[in-house]
Amino acid sequence: MKFRIESAGHKLSPSLKEFATLKLSNLGRYYKDIQEIEVTLINETKGAKEVVNCTLNIRVPGKDEYIKASSAIFEDAILKAAEGAKRRLRIRKTQLQIARKKKTPNREVSAEKALK
Repeated sequence: MKFRIESAGHKLSPSLKEFATLKLSNLGRYYKDIQEIEVTLINETKGAKEVVNCTLNIRVPGKDEYIKASSAIFEDAILKAAEGAKRRLRIRKTQLQIARKKKTPNREVSAEKALK
């Protein structure tokens, strides 16, 4: 799994990059086929307060997952986005498992058919 962490407007500290990598590397538990995670951090000012928007673009086979979260500080925005990604990946994995079960025929053989 590769990480691409970028921020528009300012340079990120190595400790913030390490924090994001550590928290997002745990997503591999919930979905095995993650190829790349793109993290974009944008610092915006809305009125008198500053807001940090964190967007995750998770590249997986099929349709990519896109998660967006915002908070007042960088670390909290990353944690909120990671929680949202965990929920989305769990849902995706469950949907794929259900689809696989529906595709495979029932392999149980009844006693009557076995005797014929």
